[in-house]
Amino acid sequence: MMRKTISVASLIFVFILLLGSNCNQPAPITRPGSPYDGSAFWARDIAQPLITNFAGDAQLYNVMGAQVMVDGRLPTNLGNWSMVAWSPSRQEEFQVIVKNDGTTSTSTRQQATAPGANNQPVPAGWVNSTVIFNATNGHRDAGASMATLAVFNIATYSRAIWGMNFNAGQNQYVNWDGTYIGTSP
Repeated sequence: MMRKTISVASLIFVFILLLGSNCNQPAPITRPGSPYDGSAFWARDIAQPLITNFAGDAQLYNVMGAQVMVDGRLPTNLGNWSMVAWSPSRQEEFQVIVKNDGTTSTSTRQQATAPGANNQPVPAGWVNSTVIFNATNGHRDAGASMATLAVFNIATYSRAIWGMNFNAGQNQYVNWDGTYIGTSP
């Protein structure tokens, strides 16, 4: 039986996201505009040039969001998306955090093996967070207004799925292609 664990760095990151998301924050303001604005694809498109500049062979392995509204987008005034890429030639992990306003910060750390579910990159054709969150409609608690944490393709799961910790009710899980899984992976 193969056992998957979360790396210490991932736990520290999740802790920082959760800590930052609970510190006397103002009420979230729903983002106007197209479903693309504030979504995971929006953040990926902002992060991709930074990832390419880091290493030409770097691929995306994890996507994490903090304070994501139930429509799958960040509020206009809170939250962030984190894109984690890995370069086999550099043996380094590169993380780009995209804040709700589109500004970025980056960090690099040594990483001998690829992160992610089964050490595989995010599958080609993965669907946007708006589709993923829409798949939870009718399944999540009616009182849920946001996911305090949404993670995609982390090593805790044996396959590429999204896990969402909503502010009310049970965690929800959705496959990378938008197929609803349930309350356990």
